[in-house]
Amino acid sequence: MACLQTPAATATVPTPPPPAELLWMNSIGTNDIALSKDGQYVAAVGPAALSSDLAFYGRSSGTPMWTYTVEDVFGSVAISADGDCVAAGNGSRVFFWKNAKSRTPGNTDPTWTSENLNGPIEYRCLDISDDGSFLVAVAGLSVYYWENAKGKSSPPSVAATWTYTSPGKVRAVDLSSDGDYVAAGVYVSEVAYWKGAKTLPTGSHSPAWASMEPSGPLVDVAVSDDGDYVAAAAMVDTVYYWADAGSRTGTDEPSTWYGGLGVEFLSMDMSSDGNSVIAGTFGPNAKVYFWGGAKGLSHKPQDPSWTYTTAGTVHDVAINAAGDYMAAANDVATPYVYFFDSTGDLKWTYDLISEMAHVLSISSDGGTLAIGTGAITSRFLVSTGYRTPTRAVGGVLLPADKLALISPRIAVALAALAITVFATKRRRKP
Repeated sequence: MACLQTPAATATVPTPPPPAELLWMNSIGTNDIALSKDGQYVAAVGPAALSSDLAFYGRSSGTPMWTYTVEDVFGSVAISADGDCVAAGNGSRVFFWKNAKSRTPGNTDPTWTSENLNGPIEYRCLDISDDGSFLVAVAGLSVYYWENAKGKSSPPSVAATWTYTSPGKVRAVDLSSDGDYVAAGVYVSEVAYWKGAKTLPTGSHSPAWASMEPSGPLVDVAVSDDGDYVAAAAMVDTVYYWADAGSRTGTDEPSTWYGGLGVEFLSMDMSSDGNSVIAGTFGPNAKVYFWGGAKGLSHKPQDPSWTYTTAGTVHDVAINAAGDYMAAANDVATPYVYFFDSTGDLKWTYDLISEMAHVLSISSDGGTLAIGTGAITSRFLVSTGYRTPTRAVGGVLLPADKLALISPRIAVALAALAITVFATKRRRKP
């Protein structure tokens, strides 16, 4: 087991049930947390006294590799797929770090800082492309997009490449893995979508299409890696889904399907291919909803593949890239983290005792889960005990851990085979 930090104010560190394993925890309040897709690095932001810290961790220890403090509150954080680029948003600006993995405590100044965005960059209002080259943020009514994020530097403060001002407050934003597609959810019932985002010229750009179909305030939004599928959750309405997003152009595009009609949703996430959607609800009848095969659904309303009744409001959900594994987080009165597979089988429940499970981030393979538990409590890194199998040469599926274990034996066997073939050829040579 890796380094475990026990908070001074807590006598007992909650331990997840097998096969999950607590890798580390740190007793610092968490407004947002982001786990690299490879599961090796964590960036977290949260208040500390009258200031706020960005903390950057490796998988092996709950002691940060480095931190950066602002005299304000960091509300959001995002991390690239390999963990080497990090962005964080406070009350008015975006901060960007490249070479995050090689930073030291004496080298924490951001690579660049944005211009004043005239509003806070809150939770769910910041995202970064897999390679760290493209960045999107929302503050108040406006969407801001930066291309070539790794090539910029400060001073002066860096202006966004392009912007958009919406008719209402933007509550959530998501970026495709390559940074070329953007989806945003506006609190006054609008979903907006941009394509070709990487090559839009400097200036103001209206979305490629929008939908006014949601009848409740949007609280979460997601776009698939290829940009062709969009999902959004409305607080007092339902979950909406748009297929063929890349070919739409209308000002009020109808959804392909919707589900959970009349349910108060608070959180939502989608697999990388857009084929699996998970959502969490608010209130005394809180549940986790899951739609499998989402790309092929079309009915309105669309029944979920399964639901699971939780002990309380589901503040956040997270699903892995393939849609095989997913997690849901409850509130302070019922502080549980639930971990499911795509069939709805509950693999384990993690009782955080008095910690509010506020925000989640999961690795691409589902094998690692980062948990943030609110402004005055803790953050956890957990090995889930389950991972999407990796495909070996020849089409045989092997769990990643087993493949790593037997790969040295494979190498030895191949070497022995090569020697045998070489010797045979030498004997046959006239």
